[in-house]
This record gives sequence, structure tokens and C-alpha cells, in this order.
Amino acid sequence: MELIELKNKICESFTGTTDELNHVLTLVSQDRSVFPFNEYEHLILSLIALGGLTYNQYLEIRTEYISENPYLWIFEISAPTTFGKFAQTYAQGKSPALKIPSKKIDANFSNEYDLWLDGIKIEVKASRAVNAESTDPLYVKALSRNTKQPFLMNFQQLKPQCCNVFIWVAVFRDEIVVWVMSASEVLGNPLFSKGQHRGNSGNEGQLHITHDNIHTLNQYELKDANIEQTIREAAKRNVHK
Repeated sequence: MELIELKNKICESFTGTTDELNHVLTLVSQDRSVFPFNEYEHLILSLIALGGLTYNQYLEIRTEYISENPYLWIFEISAPTTFGKFAQTYAQGKSPALKIPSKKIDANFSNEYDLWLDGIKIEVKASRAVNAESTDPLYVKALSRNTKQPFLMNFQQLKPQCCNVFIWVAVFRDEIVVWVMSASEVLGNPLFSKGQHRGNSGNEGQLHITHDNIHTLNQYELKDANIEQTIREAAKRNVHK
């Protein structure tokens, strides 16, 4: 349930007159929101004060909103390193066979990839789906997977030469999607842009996923819980060993 759907739900639950509702909506739109007081708090309290929305209705709406947005809290993570660590932990939690690499298992390891599976070097990247046209904080512009809004996810600092397989963790407010692909499939993707940062000699790139091209990743989506097998299959497709 996105915010516009939440607002519609609140308005549809109001049993007062249309004029009363429109008056409140006008007041709310003209108000200035300052955390922790926002337009939804203003809207709900105003409708309750008019007697057109009960406290029990509010609780029902609140419960439904929370249950339909189980991953909204991830959009509140502000530090990139913390978000990256979440994605790595999430991926590793899908199989005990995925190990944190070290020189003990890879003598040449120099922090260039995130996970290890029997010789397969895995890089984990993550991004969050947000409204591409909004300048609001992430948790406000967070979108659901079936959104009709234009969205943008940027998978960046991609180094296909440093791994065999990529795990991409895409976070929506209601679902987490995992894509598993070989390094060569990322490198050969027409959307892959080399040379993300100046001075890296084209060794690091990025890839933007939007509502227009997300369907191109359908073939890489993890459909079941067997991420280990999916990683092994992706590694076999990697032409750059």
C-alpha cells in the first residue's frame, strides 16, 4: 500500500459529507508538515474530530498499512554501508553454504567481493525502488512492486572483473526481489554504463533499473529458496572465469 492508496483508504472510510471531507483536505494541503506531525496525522485527527472516522477504523487502517509494507523500515536506513551490509546479510541468510571470504579460503582475497561459494566469487549489490519524480525522503517516496509510478533503482560500483556472480537485492516497500546473474551477463547488459567514477579506467560501472526496463531482469529472478543452485547455474554462464 503506497501513500496515495493510504490517503484514498482514509478518505473512503470517512462517513461524513463530501463538503466536510473536501474542507479537511484543503486545510491539510495548506498546512506545513514538520516531523513528527505530518499530513496523515492531521487528516486522520481532523476526520475523527468531525465524527466521520472512528478510532477503531483508524486502528484497522493502521494495521493494514503496516502489514502491507513489511519492508518500509529498510528505506529509513540512511547510511549506504549499513544498507549494503543489510543486503549482504539478507543474501547470506538464504543459504548456510554462502561464506564471508577471507585469505583462509582465498589466498588472493583483497575485499573485492562479498561472498564465497565453493570457489565462486559473489558480489552483492542492493537498491531501493523510489519514485523517480519525488524529492521527498526515501521512506516517503518508497514504492511497491506493482506500482504505477515511475521509479528508479541504481545498482552502482559494479566491478564484473572482480567476481563470477552478482546477487542484486531490490527492495520494494512490500517485497524484496533477488536477481542472480553472471558477471559477464552484467558486463554485456546494454544498460550497463562503464566508468562510473572518474579515474577508474572503466573498471567500475552502474546500471539503472526503471519501470521501463525492469522486465529485462525477469529471467534472473530467484523464484525459489534454492539460491545455492541458482548461483552455481549463473557461474556456469559466466564467460569470464
